[in-house]
Amino acid sequence: MNHGRQRRERADRGADSRLLGELREILAQATGREDLLGVSEQAALFGPCVGLDSLTGTLLLREVRRRFGVDVAGEDLNLDALATLAALAAFIGERSPAPGPGGTADPGPPGPGPADVRSGGR
Repeated sequence: MNHGRQRRERADRGADSRLLGELREILAQATGREDLLGVSEQAALFGPCVGLDSLTGTLLLREVRRRFGVDVAGEDLNLDALATLAALAAFIGERSPAPGPGGTADPGPPGPGPADVRSGGR
């Protein structure tokens, strides 16, 4: 077997593991529940185990955008990426830009706010 390929696969698993760990930390912080630090990656985020609601879901998405530079709500209109922790990690992993200074991704300039949209950006 190709040793370079094995190293890449181990590195990918390590990155996935780190990403899942960070997402668990974000979940625990957004919900105030430390028990979510050990939640299964297959647990339904809006199901009984995690129990996200609209407020905690919004907090989760805001922190994901700040840390990883990925606007889940803007790129996944059906929010399928929020089905499970694993689905969210895969979504972020596919789209995340390189981290900026301080370990956070630079999400770029903010989009128009509600007032900007209503006024046509003026």
